[in-house]
Amino acid sequence: MNTLFNLLHVKKLLFFCLMFFGMFYVNGQEERSKDSIQSKHEIRLDIFQLIVLPGIDLAYEHFIDDVSSWGMSAFFNFDRSYYEGYRFESFEISPYYRLYFRANKAPNSGFFVQPFLSVTEGVYDLYSENYEIFDEANFFGLAGGALIGRKWVNRKNYSFEIHLGVGRFFIFEKGSAYKEGTAYPRINFAIGKRF
Repeated sequence: MNTLFNLLHVKKLLFFCLMFFGMFYVNGQEERSKDSIQSKHEIRLDIFQLIVLPGIDLAYEHFIDDVSSWGMSAFFNFDRSYYEGYRFESFEISPYYRLYFRANKAPNSGFFVQPFLSVTEGVYDLYSENYEIFDEANFFGLAGGALIGRKWVNRKNYSFEIHLGVGRFFIFEKGSAYKEGTAYPRINFAIGKRF
């Protein structure tokens, strides 16, 4: 009788242990399946351009894998006088490729490098021989460059990124290369959302 009583307790204990560890197993599987469903897209708004210019820079990024992506950014400058700020482009479209060197577990986050090309349009100053501004000229051309930055992503798939880089104008309309002020900065503080 005593052995039957012990056997029933052992079976109950074994049953509860299996149920207990089974709950952790199922919970772990649910968490793993949620983590495996990764976001493939991100949109961002550049806060820096809104404050400094005013201008707007919107970006779309498509994740290829955990450490690389491609994307496109579009910049619109609302400061038509070009007296304030640091950019003289009125419009720019930039396709890019991004490579991440992540230090944390979140995919497509951490330190990154990004080469880019740009189709751009804007206004530049014409100088006399005495280096005095005497006129403005419109330009439409091609530019390229690179930047480095860092991205943070929270659990709700919101991102914050900063980057700093430089671009250079290559070709302007009528096939001429612009000699003065061919380099320009790329500075960005952006907030984004993954989906």
